[in-house]
Amino acid sequence: MFGYVKPQPEELLVKEYELYKAIYCGLCRNGGKNVSRLSRLFLSYDFTALAALRLAVEKASPCVAKRRCPFTLKKKNCLCCDSVFTYTAAAFACLAYCKAEDDVRDERGLKRLGRRIVFPLFKRMNKKSALLYPELYGKVKVHLDALAQLEKDGESHTLDTYADSSAQALGEIASFGLEGNERAICYEAGYHIGRYIYIIDAVDDLKADYEKGRFNPLIKHYGGYEEALLHTEDISLTLRASGVRFSAAVGLAEPSVYTDILQNIARYGMENTVSDIYKKYAYTRKDIEEL
Repeated sequence: MFGYVKPQPEELLVKEYELYKAIYCGLCRNGGKNVSRLSRLFLSYDFTALAALRLAVEKASPCVAKRRCPFTLKKKNCLCCDSVFTYTAAAFACLAYCKAEDDVRDERGLKRLGRRIVFPLFKRMNKKSALLYPELYGKVKVHLDALAQLEKDGESHTLDTYADSSAQALGEIASFGLEGNERAICYEAGYHIGRYIYIIDAVDDLKADYEKGRFNPLIKHYGGYEEALLHTEDISLTLRASGVRFSAAVGLAEPSVYTDILQNIARYGMENTVSDIYKKYAYTRKDIEEL
């Protein structure tokens, strides 16, 4: 699910990249143990970034241990921090279930049938998440319902209006259970992760949504597929703006071993994903010019 928010390994020190991989492995292992084994199959880099954010803000010590990976059967470094990882895995399960609900509602034909077949698995994941954090689903769902209503009302809204509800949902996830400055920092960082994911996912799906007649906020906002292609610079600037705001929020937390990883994600990883989208836009735009 998604996976747009990730670091640029070439710009990390070896020890930093090893720590990032240990965060991913620790989150995968903990999620499989405490939430659902399915979380291991669907785990994304986006939630690894959120885990790193919570680790930084909560000042978690980087305790690393060797654990056997069930997929490769090799021992790998896993960060041990049950409280942060259990919450992050539960939050992932909650958001995955919300997306599954949306897919069942919006898809048609065989795709909808396929989503309905796997839907009970996501429902079970969310049930375990709700047992651990009863208030989380309600806090996230209210924003995603508001987004669904915006997408269905038939009117044209600004790109920020569409992205805001998704951003608020991730802000709530990132800051859930925290107070004071810690909550403010995580909410701001989570908000801009959510905003970035919503917009760049719309970019990634632009051509497919146009061909299949599905809703896409870029097409709706700019008034058409070709018009959206003509605003690549505007879209890339607003994506970069969220990367800058995410970086600024991380900078407000006390420095830790996770800080450089998070700043790498904000300054290099998110930027690199935008550059990849540029290439996709250039290709698609050529197709349009040849019509």
